[in-house]
Amino acid sequence: MTVDDPSQVLLRDRPAPGVLRLTLNRPHVRNAISLPQQRELDRVLAEAARDDEVRAVIVAGAGPDTFSAGYDLAELAAMAPEETTEGMLEREELLWRYLTFPKPIVAAVAGAAHGAGTILAACSDLRVGGPATRFTVTAARYGGANLTWLLDSLVGAGQARDLLMTSRTIGGDEALRIGLLSRYAEDGDVARAALAAAVQLAGQPPEWLRAIKALLLGGPGRELRARYDRENTVSRTTLRPRPIADLFAGFFSRPGSPRNPA
Repeated sequence: MTVDDPSQVLLRDRPAPGVLRLTLNRPHVRNAISLPQQRELDRVLAEAARDDEVRAVIVAGAGPDTFSAGYDLAELAAMAPEETTEGMLEREELLWRYLTFPKPIVAAVAGAAHGAGTILAACSDLRVGGPATRFTVTAARYGGANLTWLLDSLVGAGQARDLLMTSRTIGGDEALRIGLLSRYAEDGDVARAALAAAVQLAGQPPEWLRAIKALLLGGPGRELRARYDRENTVSRTTLRPRPIADLFAGFFSRPGSPRNPA
């Protein structure tokens, strides 16, 4: 398990008035999301929710080629089974609070988003990408299910079935075409385009944006949380997840992986 400096796993800066930028800063593991890092993201967003100076948030990944490779597999593999279950339950609540954060979040997806990286981007209000952007919902490869409760509202039922059932990777151009990306930086400068979007959001009346977001989340069927909870329950029970080390044996067998450093 990689030990990170808690003060450095999530970088903060204010690139424009009203805009808080949070950067997932674990480039040595392609910004894989550790549980302490996810807790820190939750804590900082809770502060931002109370800060009237923050009107929009950008979430980005450190480095030019990866938004986030997903959850930290080495961390998960090192956990005892009961720790894994407790961690999953905690992460479910952390992700739900991210989705329902009352201010707009822009995901700056400059490179690859896999697994939980794609989930985090999908739970953001706007997703900005470019030619190097890559999205993959990986769960089906490992006998799991992710984003069945949300992705169809972003890209439509047919596209959602394709992406969720095949776990295929799509590029930024296709992501824009099907609606997974909100904006596209043709020149590849995703950071600039994401900042422009955040500045535009920060210029809107904050109480109106809060109301719009709440109305959208409480929209079709008004059962989004029920769908979210059902997916999580099925993933923990019916699908009977195997130990992380078994599920991701291919990852851990690669040279340079946390369990095969040679």
